[in-house]
Amino acid sequence: MKKLSLVILMAIISHLTIAQKYLPIISANTVINYNAMATNIGQTVQLKLTVVSLTDPVTLGWQIPGLGTGTYQISAAGFESGTKMKIKEPGDGVTKLKDDETIMVISKKSFAGLVKDQTMVFNGATFNVKPIVTPYKINDMEADVVHAVSANGKVEIWVLNNPEFPLLCKLSGNPGGIDLDLANIKE
Repeated sequence: MKKLSLVILMAIISHLTIAQKYLPIISANTVINYNAMATNIGQTVQLKLTVVSLTDPVTLGWQIPGLGTGTYQISAAGFESGTKMKIKEPGDGVTKLKDDETIMVISKKSFAGLVKDQTMVFNGATFNVKPIVTPYKINDMEADVVHAVSANGKVEIWVLNNPEFPLLCKLSGNPGGIDLDLANIKE
């Protein structure tokens, strides 16, 4: 009987380990690599973000080969409760975002609403959670993400299921003309 119980326990533990999805740890020095597609001209560039600081202001260093380097600064207010995401070509030096703006993350408050209510308003558009049909992978592992689609069905986002750092993993159909897809993360 003890052997049977041990076998059942091992099978349950094994199943739980296999079913767990990848959730990268975002901390200072984490490197996040994206493919950024300018949909209006069909050009793709690599965007490298490095987490410089997770304290106020949250600071992300950026690098685009052939374009340059700089940093984005997200205020504590923006990171907590911003309702807009600025997706545009970065400027040289430091780009300080407004208190209602984020970059490459959605605010903690917006993410909490997305998870709890299955809906959120961001950049003036309503997004509703939709089931994930094809697993989203980060570093070749099935990732723990939340998938949402705009009410008009034209914009889709995939967000890391991390209430402390709700990283935008993928954006498609962006009316601003720049779509993003996470290539990999180096923790």
